[in-house]
Amino acid sequence: MIVKTTWHFRESPEVVWPLLCNSRMEPTHSCLFGLGVPQPKECRLPEGPGSVGSTRQCISDRGTIEQRILVWDEPRRLAFRMEQTDIYFKPCVPTIVEEFSLTPTDAGGTRATRTTRLEIIGWFRTAKGAMLWFGLKKVHRFVFRNWQRLAAEAARAGQNDAADLTIDDSTCRSRRWRTPSHS
Repeated sequence: MIVKTTWHFRESPEVVWPLLCNSRMEPTHSCLFGLGVPQPKECRLPEGPGSVGSTRQCISDRGTIEQRILVWDEPRRLAFRMEQTDIYFKPCVPTIVEEFSLTPTDAGGTRATRTTRLEIIGWFRTAKGAMLWFGLKKVHRFVFRNWQRLAAEAARAGQNDAADLTIDDSTCRSRRWRTPSHS
């Protein structure tokens, strides 16, 4: 199954790229999240610098997905596959491969496309597939909305605002986005 979502940002790919590797999400109330769809909380590179072979983590309110980076083409393309997870769908979804493609627009912004490919196994694959498609579409939009907010804040703050952006060569590119923790 493939789930594909495209989003438009006013900011350049260079501003959007760091969010793919290091960002925290604002929680929201939603029917689908309330019904058990994992709500993303954070994505990060726990080992430091990003490159092919590095680990990327997606942390949600339901658990963590550990991913292996397959493509690192900054600031254009990032792809990774699920290595392990403790989220409830693990027995019926053995494979997830995701790709982000960032394309500059004529207006100086970014067209971001997220493509998620997954394998579904076991009984009731069609029903599971429909539920997963709606859940993943919700996750894609939720993450893009958060990144849109963070990218706009980063652009307003300017790339040298030490209160919000810090120079850190050990994370995704040379900028690391810091957001307050939400309890």
